[in-house]
Amino acid sequence: MTKSKDSNFEGREMKKESQGMGPVRIIPLTSMRKTIIKRLSNSEKNTLRVTMTMEVDMSKAIRLCETINQEERNVRISYTDMVVKATIDTLKQNLILNSKLEGEKILIFEKIHMGVAVALESGLIVPVIRNADSLSLVEIARSMKKLIEKAKKRKLSLSEVTGGTFTITNLGQFGVDIFTPIINPPQSAILAVGSIKEKPVVVNGEIVKRHIMSITLSFDHRIIDGAEAAMFLQGIKTVLEPK
Repeated sequence: MTKSKDSNFEGREMKKESQGMGPVRIIPLTSMRKTIIKRLSNSEKNTLRVTMTMEVDMSKAIRLCETINQEERNVRISYTDMVVKATIDTLKQNLILNSKLEGEKILIFEKIHMGVAVALESGLIVPVIRNADSLSLVEIARSMKKLIEKAKKRKLSLSEVTGGTFTITNLGQFGVDIFTPIINPPQSAILAVGSIKEKPVVVNGEIVKRHIMSITLSFDHRIIDGAEAAMFLQGIKTVLEPK
């Protein structure tokens, strides 16, 4: 079978016989899928990826979120919004994770442009909240809502999907507890967020119920040391577990 040069061929399913395996469906790669393959393959080839995970008690953050939503009428705050804000606040103190490797030098970005992965039927896209380090929690929630709506309608501009300095990906809504994310090149790190589940936890010698969430950091070990990555995760945990 030869590949058609007709652009209408892209994404169209075809059927054929596979030797000894019966009929199969052929799904030509879309432009988005080709881009995903190229970028992620490049990431795996050109980074020294290390991953570590930490549990966060979201019980207080959940109560805070509920309180804010009772007071804030213009936009609804999600748990993801709170994690994004906590990550941004922690990045400000750990800018080595807001960087990229260029030749024999590390470029550390002073501004934080936060990418948040959004799953579409056609594939994964990462809208970017620009200058996220200057936004409040409510402003982040508004930006997230706007970008997600535009992503679903395929109306994102080039500036809204490029220039990210750090990425967060969340599969918690699908019931996933822990997963290993691939770094979004040329960035140096990516944070994966899992589901929030009720678990028994020992507090002051007593077993109590808490809402636990796992956060997983994949980072380029050429740029970031293990201790720096651990302190970053601990920083996010501290923000989300206020005293």
